[in-house]
Amino acid sequence: MPIDDTQLDKATNAHVLCPAQHTVHQALRAWRKQSNSYEWWWLIIEGDNRRYTATRFEELREMLAHADLNVGMNTRLADLPPRRSNPADWDRPFPGVVTPTVTEQSALGTARALQTMQDSPGQVLVVLHEGRFRGILSASQRTFAFADKPLMDMLEEFETGGDEDTLILPPRDDEATAQVPTVPDDSPG
Repeated sequence: MPIDDTQLDKATNAHVLCPAQHTVHQALRAWRKQSNSYEWWWLIIEGDNRRYTATRFEELREMLAHADLNVGMNTRLADLPPRRSNPADWDRPFPGVVTPTVTEQSALGTARALQTMQDSPGQVLVVLHEGRFRGILSASQRTFAFADKPLMDMLEEFETGGDEDTLILPPRDDEATAQVPTVPDDSPG
């Protein structure tokens, strides 16, 4: 039995799919266009030969905030750094993209796919249908809407002529994590 479509369409699997040659700016514009877009959404980056990388938008914000990572609005998604372990704090890795497990929708049942997702880097599983991107399964992790403001501010400042170097804002230490009500998944896929 294949992975159930209703599981793939759950709000916890909200994402934006972008080609690897797009820039951070283009990905953020695509994200902003979605209704009910939050920083806990996934950015799924589609490279050549069905190679995918992924990061949550909140982690993309952290990449923009860490000057030593050299990530700016004009950085190509293919050039985003990989997530790395942080020896000073093993629970908080350095921000970057992960390379999730990829599977065909018909290759696994839903229960097995959920287990595979738990073991996949970033706890996200990319699901294909007949070789084409269908969606993702991801572990539940959401933040309050007020945490989205810094990333939106970065985008708006860039679009109104701010210098890319002035867009660096420190990550917020006061972000609260909680479950939020289910929102419609208007993302493609």
